[in-house]
Amino acid sequence: MNLKSISDCEQKKMSKLINYKLPNKYKKLGWAGFVLSIVVLLSTKLFDNDSTVLVEILKRLMLVFLMVVVLSKEKVEDEMIKTIRAQAFSMAFIAGVVYTLVQPIINFIVGSILNKDMFLFEELGDFQVLWFLLIIYLVVFNKLKKRS
Repeated sequence: MNLKSISDCEQKKMSKLINYKLPNKYKKLGWAGFVLSIVVLLSTKLFDNDSTVLVEILKRLMLVFLMVVVLSKEKVEDEMIKTIRAQAFSMAFIAGVVYTLVQPIINFIVGSILNKDMFLFEELGDFQVLWFLLIIYLVVFNKLKKRS
């Protein structure tokens, strides 16, 4: 095998991975699962069920269902949707980086003002960052889609 054929093979695999989308019907499944996991998560809080394992599983399921929504095709998947998708991913990434850098500082300042005895500089957790990225993507994508 020569270097050019290896490069072409890798390029095809990368293109296939980047352009992968689930069928449109999965969008409804993703939203239904997302809403159901939020309802169950809120019910665990209402009924004082202190099962941290259940809460962590439900939080991860919410992320999975949001990812299913993000990866699902639109009814009409054309070049405009691909461009909007790329813009939304870019905006979500930029907003996520800014959020990840600024939010711990804001938490530190507010914590030091409200609780003078104990204020810690805490980093954000993986759930919080991923949640923020996916929600920002969905908001920006839908705004851009409505605008076009």
